[in-house]
Amino acid sequence: MNRTLRLGTRGSLLAKTQSQWVADQLVGQHIDLQIIETAGDDLNISLTNPAVPGAFVNALRQELLASNVDFIVHSFKDLPSMPHPEILIAAIPAREDHRDVLISKNSVQLNQLPNGALIGTSSPRRMASIQQLNPTLRTEPIRGNVDSRIKKVRDGQYDAAILAAAGIKRIGRQADIAQYFDVSEIIPAPAQGALAVECRRTDYELIKILSQLDHAESRLTSTAERAVLQRLNAGCDLPIGAFASLDGNQLTLTAQFGFQGYVTKSIRINDSKDLQSAELLGESVADELRI
Repeated sequence: MNRTLRLGTRGSLLAKTQSQWVADQLVGQHIDLQIIETAGDDLNISLTNPAVPGAFVNALRQELLASNVDFIVHSFKDLPSMPHPEILIAAIPAREDHRDVLISKNSVQLNQLPNGALIGTSSPRRMASIQQLNPTLRTEPIRGNVDSRIKKVRDGQYDAAILAAAGIKRIGRQADIAQYFDVSEIIPAPAQGALAVECRRTDYELIKILSQLDHAESRLTSTAERAVLQRLNAGCDLPIGAFASLDGNQLTLTAQFGFQGYVTKSIRINDSKDLQSAELLGESVADELRI
């Protein structure tokens, strides 16, 4: 492609790092990163305020639909549950670590925190999980980028915080991680650790270029997990966790809604591109969560 590709990104360290990583994979393309300010970057506005749902995502998408940028990169877990009619997820690159992690003062683990310790998280899913793991701990929302949240723990504003391993690893702060949570302890958000590279559905030339970054297994597992959200018509404001794994031709999905028990189901698929079966698995698990 002869044209310069404009990649829209938020100005946070993580967002720029993720966008630059995607740009670096597109060898031979001239790419210009363009910083986009979003309403979610205003720390005076609560992310749980219904007036600003998906503030980060919507601002980027608006610039994309206005043709001010050519493509955008998101943490896939942050996208609304339903697809956008004018926007295509052209690529889901190979997934990073899917787990949640603990950042804490003095790098202590969760079971070493004293009763009443304050855990920073703005995720209802993580709040519910912490209450299950240790009901004596307190949770409060925490704002800011990944690096600033880590600083708030180090400065003593919180005793600990729960964050996604993927974001911490992408900005090179894995040394700050005190504990990794297994899926049996905290089920991650659907598609956590995966990136979604979006462009306009009508930009066929760019779709062909971006599709080279697509990782079949990451798309398959993310599709199964996101199907749970779509079936429940849910977003990131509800405590839903889902994680899928592929072992040979066996696709296994585990999900949880709030304080309900886990639902785990497996199916055999034709190959790693069998997205229809992945969707059906996610819908089946979601139907059991409704019961």
